[in-house]
Amino acid sequence: MTKKIGYTLLLLIALISITACGNNNKKLNEIVEKINKSETVKNYKESGYELKASSTGNTLSITTNTDGTKRKVSFTLDGDIISNENLTYENLMEAMILLNGIGKTYGYKEGELTQCMNAFPDQIENYTLEKEGLEWIMDDEKISLKVDLSKKIPLIDMDQYYLSTDSLDMIKEYMSEKNYGNQSGRIGNIAYDVFVNEDENTITIGQVEKLSDSAYKSILSALEVMYGKETSNHFQEIYPKFVDEKTTIEAFTIETNYKIEDQEDSMFQGTKVVQVTIDNHKVK
Repeated sequence: MTKKIGYTLLLLIALISITACGNNNKKLNEIVEKINKSETVKNYKESGYELKASSTGNTLSITTNTDGTKRKVSFTLDGDIISNENLTYENLMEAMILLNGIGKTYGYKEGELTQCMNAFPDQIENYTLEKEGLEWIMDDEKISLKVDLSKKIPLIDMDQYYLSTDSLDMIKEYMSEKNYGNQSGRIGNIAYDVFVNEDENTITIGQVEKLSDSAYKSILSALEVMYGKETSNHFQEIYPKFVDEKTTIEAFTIETNYKIEDQEDSMFQGTKVVQVTIDNHKVK
């Protein structure tokens, strides 16, 4: 009787182990499928580089072959936690590919999670495994990554970020020294180019998907740096919101749906663009 109970117990333990392994495989296989069918992998293949994800047991591996250099990086699943605490900076690509695949299992768009991480690394490092389901630690020598697959890593609301007056140091310098030039960059989902010239200045703002208050506030910030708070407020009185057609009132011409030459190859790729042109001779 004792032997029969012992045999039954061992069989039950074995079945539990097989079930757990099957669940792990199911989780990892879904991520592997999302990675291998992603636009990232497709773009790498079109460029002549090999990139493939695979899983065995509780291990997910990403294999790359770039310029003849082969590399394999593995992540281990323990319960709901997939991790590799000893990544190097050379493995940053594989970490981002994994996170992109995980993000797609949440229903996020291609690159949506990783773009968020790249745009706000300081805030991402404040995420915790317990709350947001992500632990991302970077030091001088290595990267540690842990993801709780039972949680959905939240995206940072990039619409809250806009071009501020503090961001336009180069424009402040141009204005104070009466020099000409431009300053451009990205903040959140805002792309911007502010250009200072003798006869007219331009403010070009692009925003992902649609122009919102973030784009409008970015214009006001640029105007304040170039002409002062009073002029910025006056623009706000003239244009309390974006207009549908190209419009000129006093010194200010505003054009929404502005078309930039070679936009798809620029930082304005994938954005709706508005441009404000200011006639310096008419500014009060």
